[in-house]
Amino acid sequence: MPVKVKVDVMALVRLRQRPHEVLRALDMPLHAAVRRALDFSQFLVPRQSAEERTEFRQSGDGPPQPPLADTGFIDGPLYNLTDGISATWTAGYEHPAAGAVHEGFHWGPQIFNPPPQFLKKAFRKTRGATRKDVAQTLARFLAQHFPSR
Repeated sequence: MPVKVKVDVMALVRLRQRPHEVLRALDMPLHAAVRRALDFSQFLVPRQSAEERTEFRQSGDGPPQPPLADTGFIDGPLYNLTDGISATWTAGYEHPAAGAVHEGFHWGPQIFNPPPQFLKKAFRKTRGATRKDVAQTLARFLAQHFPSR
């Protein structure tokens, strides 16, 4: 389905003149977005009962692992200052049961397309608020650094 988008070309040119400063300004709303998504995902993460954790520890299958829900992490920012200027923040879980689970907000073309998992639903819930925060941050940056005459 085609989507009509109104783009202010001069605003994009101005933003591309100061990529480092723009990406630094986007750190706060993007970090808040991944933090919010990680918080939402805590309700969706599979949990072991106390009996299952005790049973696993007694079986002697290696060192005891912390519960999956306790291994959440946030990583970022990762800046891409080549032709497609972008900033990436990532949230996920460092646990053998999680596998390669990660999801992030990325400004610019996608670097990778992760498989569906429980973080995807949490990030879907935060997208609207993040778009609004990013738009406000960019508008504030343009007003501050390029005041209209």
